[in-house]
Amino acid sequence: MATVARAEPPQLRTAAAVQALGPEAAAERRDVRLRGVVTFTWHTGTSEFTVQDGTGAVLLPTVPLPRGCRVGAEVEVEGRTEAGGFGPIVQPEVVRVLGESALPPPVPTTYEGLLTPELHGRRVEIIGIVRGQRVNPELGLNWLALEIAAGGARLTVNVTHEITGHPELIDARVKVRGVNLHASDPHQQAFLPMICAHDLGDIEVVEPAPAQPFDQRAVPLSALLRSADMARSGHRARVRGTVILVREGGSLFLQDATRGIQVFLREAPLPALHETVDVVGFPEPGVFSPVLRDADWRPSEGTGSPEALDVTAAEAMRHDGRLIRLEARVAHLLAQPDRTVLMLEEGPARFRAVLPEGETSRRWLPGSRLRLTGVCEVTVGGWESIVTHRRPEGFSLLLRRAGDIAVLRRAPFWTAERLAWGATAAAALAAAMLGTVWARSRRRLREALEAREVARAEFSAILNERGRISREIHDTLAQGFAGISAQLEALSDRLVSVPDDARQHLDLAKELVRESLAEARRSVWNLRAQSLDEHGLAGAIERLGRHLTATDGIDFSFRVEGTSRDLPPDVENSLLRIAQEAIANAVRHSGARHVAAGLRYDRGQVTLEVEDDGRGFDSGGHPAGGRDGGFGLSGIRERAEAMHAALQIQSRRGEGTRIEVAVGSE
Repeated sequence: MATVARAEPPQLRTAAAVQALGPEAAAERRDVRLRGVVTFTWHTGTSEFTVQDGTGAVLLPTVPLPRGCRVGAEVEVEGRTEAGGFGPIVQPEVVRVLGESALPPPVPTTYEGLLTPELHGRRVEIIGIVRGQRVNPELGLNWLALEIAAGGARLTVNVTHEITGHPELIDARVKVRGVNLHASDPHQQAFLPMICAHDLGDIEVVEPAPAQPFDQRAVPLSALLRSADMARSGHRARVRGTVILVREGGSLFLQDATRGIQVFLREAPLPALHETVDVVGFPEPGVFSPVLRDADWRPSEGTGSPEALDVTAAEAMRHDGRLIRLEARVAHLLAQPDRTVLMLEEGPARFRAVLPEGETSRRWLPGSRLRLTGVCEVTVGGWESIVTHRRPEGFSLLLRRAGDIAVLRRAPFWTAERLAWGATAAAALAAAMLGTVWARSRRRLREALEAREVARAEFSAILNERGRISREIHDTLAQGFAGISAQLEALSDRLVSVPDDARQHLDLAKELVRESLAEARRSVWNLRAQSLDEHGLAGAIERLGRHLTATDGIDFSFRVEGTSRDLPPDVENSLLRIAQEAIANAVRHSGARHVAAGLRYDRGQVTLEVEDDGRGFDSGGHPAGGRDGGFGLSGIRERAEAMHAALQIQSRRGEGTRIEVAVGSE
């Protein structure tokens, strides 16, 4: 199958065609052949250089330059495109020098124009004021570099073939001609416009700087950026004042009789604190007040620090840059390795004081009242603070040393912070005490539960033993008495004619046997617990009632209200014995015709009720024991108290008796 040959893209013949390529297209190494004039070279041997034609300019990376290839030479370049730092470049393969040619005329521009792609690599012309100059071979700066202020911004001008410094150019208004080259980041974004000039011939002085800048008239600090005739616009001004604060990084605060400002020096050394100096620098708007930048200084007559101005915290923002003294209370102290920050308050005003070198004192605790002396530095805050509200956000007080702080009143011992710590400690102690009480309560509850389980086990053992004894009595004594009674009855029936005294003894024997059998059966009921196991509490009480009332012709009824549930064995046994004693008392002593018993299961409580319609009694004066020598009412009370039950006995003579026992079931 035949392959179709890929068509080669057309050769690029102009600088504009090269600059029109995007990064991806430029990286495809497109063929280039263009003709133009060399407008800049860094060096004379091996160097990068720029070529400009009638459509634009391109940058060519470092290659050995052929003879005669210098600024002003007309050349023909053959090569391939590459993606450069700010735009496409051409990697030259052949450079032919065709002869000499006039340089293209520079394009007048502004700072903003330098950042446009159209002017990248082309010859431009811009006017500005020289703010600084430097040559430093030790740092690799082997040419003159000028810092130019133009249009409110700054740019660098590299005079590549000038190797000596020219301080006389500082503060001169100049017209610069050269090639516009951007310094760009890895994302091909320009961050620093630069103009590369060939020599001093490309730097035209439009307005020279004063020969002796310190000879010009000194102006008050309050006049900076205030009057049009204060100084030439954009040029240096001379001021005189006393140094009230020296900051790291090459800046200081200067104060005269009118106000204070911040000064940024071009280079070290810095003047001493309290020294009176003359300063020449470029006035610029600062954060809230004018500042002097790129300044130089020299000593002047006079020494001594100006007197601090006594103000309130509310008045401080009217004295930006000035040495002031005020009083305030410490709200918070923040100690850092390089500085100490005091957060202060006075009425509604909140501000901070900054002490360098991390000096601190235990006397500056929160809550203490201080008198502070320092330089006021106004902070603007957001854009809305000035534009909308027309006022700054606040201020800071820049302290010089620890001696600028005087303690007027020490902090109270119970500060807010200590109160918070105290409250935390008290809460922790209370929590610990509550935890201890809770642990002890849990331990006591556990011990009580264990004791209850032991008591239940013991009671269960007792019930088992009582059951065994009751079975022994039932199987031996009761059965024996029953047999004897049967035999005596049979004997009485057969002996028709016996002496009266013999008949009397026989009847007495029969009566004794019947009573002994009744006592044996009563003992069995008192001892046996299997009725509870077999029939439950309700069934056991009903069977017991019917058994006790059957021989006397008494009507007995029993009822259950609510849902029955199991109770602890000791509680069930006590309720059964109370029911037994109450029913037995009604049968023996009341002369009742009807006895009613019942159980009522409520939530958290079980109530036993026994009621008869007998003769009743005066409950307040009734003796403790019954006539039969049983437990009587005192036995009922003792059993009720033993299981912490509520006992109610209601009785009146001729109106019957009602006994009610209520016990918790939770």
